[in-house]
Amino acid sequence: MQNQVDLDIDTGQFDTMERDFQEVLRDLGTDQNLERFRSEFDKLYRSLKIIHENQRRLISKCREYNAEISQNASKIQTVLKMTADDSAAIQQLKTQLEKAYKVLEIQQEREEKHKQKIKIQENEIKQLLCHNVDNSIKPLNKAKRQNSGQTTTVHELLQRKQELLKEKEILQIQVFGTRSENQSILDRIKSLETSKESVMKEYKILQQQKAEFEERLQKDEEAKNVTQAELEKIKRDFDSLKEDEKQLGNEKKKLKSEIEKVTLQNSVKTKEIENFKQEKNRVEKELKDTRDKKDSVVKINEQIEEKIKDTRLQIELFETEIEQLHQKISEGEEKKKRMSELVKEQEELAERIEEEKQLANNGLNQLEDDIQIERKKATDDRQVIEDLRRARNILQKEIDRCDNNNKKIEEDFIAKQKYLSEKQNELGGLQKKIDYLNKKIANVEKETEQQCLQFSQAQTKYFHSLDEIKLKDSLISEFQKKNIETEAKLKQQQNLYETVRSDRNLYSKNYTEKQQEIEKMRRSYKIVNHQISQLKEEIEAKGNALAKEHLEHKKKDKTIEEQSRVLEKYKTDIDEKAEKINKYIKRVDKLQFTIKDEEQQIQNLKEEFELVVAERDILSTQLIRRISETNLLYEKIKINESTLKKGEQQYRERLGDIQMLKEKIADYKREIKVFKREADTIKDLEGDIHNLTKELTEEKLKAKALTEELENPMNVHRWRKLEATDSENYELMTKIHSLQKRLIQKTEEVVIKEKVVEEKEKELKALKDEMKRKPGLEDQAMIPYYQDSLRQKEEQMKAMDQELSMYQSHINEYKLEIDRINKELQRVKQKYFNQKKREQQQRDLRIQEEQGQSIQVILPEKKYVGGGFALQK
Repeated sequence: MQNQVDLDIDTGQFDTMERDFQEVLRDLGTDQNLERFRSEFDKLYRSLKIIHENQRRLISKCREYNAEISQNASKIQTVLKMTADDSAAIQQLKTQLEKAYKVLEIQQEREEKHKQKIKIQENEIKQLLCHNVDNSIKPLNKAKRQNSGQTTTVHELLQRKQELLKEKEILQIQVFGTRSENQSILDRIKSLETSKESVMKEYKILQQQKAEFEERLQKDEEAKNVTQAELEKIKRDFDSLKEDEKQLGNEKKKLKSEIEKVTLQNSVKTKEIENFKQEKNRVEKELKDTRDKKDSVVKINEQIEEKIKDTRLQIELFETEIEQLHQKISEGEEKKKRMSELVKEQEELAERIEEEKQLANNGLNQLEDDIQIERKKATDDRQVIEDLRRARNILQKEIDRCDNNNKKIEEDFIAKQKYLSEKQNELGGLQKKIDYLNKKIANVEKETEQQCLQFSQAQTKYFHSLDEIKLKDSLISEFQKKNIETEAKLKQQQNLYETVRSDRNLYSKNYTEKQQEIEKMRRSYKIVNHQISQLKEEIEAKGNALAKEHLEHKKKDKTIEEQSRVLEKYKTDIDEKAEKINKYIKRVDKLQFTIKDEEQQIQNLKEEFELVVAERDILSTQLIRRISETNLLYEKIKINESTLKKGEQQYRERLGDIQMLKEKIADYKREIKVFKREADTIKDLEGDIHNLTKELTEEKLKAKALTEELENPMNVHRWRKLEATDSENYELMTKIHSLQKRLIQKTEEVVIKEKVVEEKEKELKALKDEMKRKPGLEDQAMIPYYQDSLRQKEEQMKAMDQELSMYQSHINEYKLEIDRINKELQRVKQKYFNQKKREQQQRDLRIQEEQGQSIQVILPEKKYVGGGFALQK
């Protein structure tokens, strides 16, 4: 696992990428034309950052799993070493046993005194008990090994009996602890069953919600089909309108006065059509979003069902493990009588109970995490359902709006038909506007096609991200499978360790027995040699008994030959096993050579990946330039369009102002004529005023004279003399009064007329000032020049549109190249992961072969630990 090579980007490279990205963003921030590109570039970088973080997290998990595996392997090796080095530590363990017995006696006394504090000190007592169990179990095995090789005496057996009695008391205490642990496990089982019931209830609720959601989706699809049919009808109506307008395009010359009104109506209609198209596009996007949401919800439901199946399987596993625990507890209670067998079974039970405890705790934690995740997903599903309900309501509202718009369009169409039938001669100047509108519609259709292309690109990006997510999920599942395989291998190694330990004990017993037999045979060989020497010395004296002794000698020779053959067999076996060891060493060297080749291939792949990244960076810079150029062109087009629109608006405003001023001038001319006529009568009125003033002065003089005569009467009987003069004076007095009244009225009228004349003069001055400000004949002469410049600008706009379409085609090609490069990168990643699988399989095979080697090879000069690693003496 140490030879594993990470394909992710190094932290230093990623930091340099981030700095380059920040510099690029700063450069782009200065130019406002590249805001759109800057936002898209920022999104791409964020997605890359998220992918990098996910990669790092997965690699860290892989490393953690590798570390755990290595730790487990080291633990196994340490256990094997501990078991192998038992013979050296027997005396130390005996002393530790005595200390442990003393500590146990002290603890028993303390337990009798401190029964009230049992709840507080339960954890410490369990730890001490586990420690004591280990200390008691190891010396038992060691004592057995020592006793197998040595001759047992009666005194030692008595001591052993006392030790076994003490160990019996210790084991009773352990049984009490195991019972308490069993009770805790039963409580956990009950809690797991309750959690299982709650999970099943939530699963039923989720199934109901799923069914409701599918019904709603079916309704939304039906509504979508209805809207599509209505849209097709509207398109047909629009095409029929176009055909009618083409038929009525021959009679164009009589509607100059009503051109502006009709153009305004057409602009309103085009706006309505554009709005309708925008609404159509928006409805289609929302329908696509609903489909995507539906797919995501279906996937989420499938994931939830898979998790529920996994939880069921885990619960079944827990139930089987619980049943196994019950069986083991019952077996432990039955086997209390036999102390030697109970020690071994207690060892196995302690290890398995600890493992099952850990498994149960892990299972509980996983179940709690799964429950929380499923609750979160349920809340997310509810939110998604609420969003879909809102979207459905919005779609229904928009469908109603579309229906209303369709009705309005039909009414307008009927009104237009009537209007066209009445005023066929008034459609002279509309053809140009219709062509202009057709161009606008074509532009709008081009924009819709561009938006469709953008949508397809976004959809490809979305599917690409989905493929990446699937790859990540597959990687996670592979890592989970690897974890499960490592756990299974660990269990296999534990089982192998137990088998190896039992085989080692058997082989050690057989080895000791064979050594004893060999020693016996050597002794017998020495005895035979001694007898032969005695026989040679006694040949001369004992010639008669030579035949008998010769036969006995032959028999002994046969036995010696048989024993020598046995020794030669052992030697041949040892040589064969040494050859096998050399073969395995050669195989290991070959595997290391293959590992080095694979590492070189991985480095080559990494270099290819770096080249691909460099090409991608070059393409991204080219794409940035192209996008900047397209954005500049877009902005120039927008500026030209805005200037054209402003020029048209100002031109229309000026025409309206000219007409208003002409009308005002005509009104002022009329008023001037009226005032001139009134000014001609002013001279006559002034003469009348002069005459009337003279008459008034004369009448005032007469009135003064008469008042003086009245005050100083010359004749007492004046009434007699004034009989004939009263009528004339009375008439004169009445004339004076009437003339005075007329004079007062005329003076008032003169004052009013003077004020009116002053106001009219002020208005004339203001009109003259405004006429000076308004454009004259020169400005009217410049209008055709402006029209020519406007046509030139339109031609430039067309050329710019063509260039823009060319650049967009280039951009699409670059995007296709980027997609191709991404696919190649995914393919390289897949190759890398397949290569890693092969390496893992090779490692597994090597480990299995080494394990098989460790089981087969048993040399007298070496000791082998569980994984096949040799320890020299």
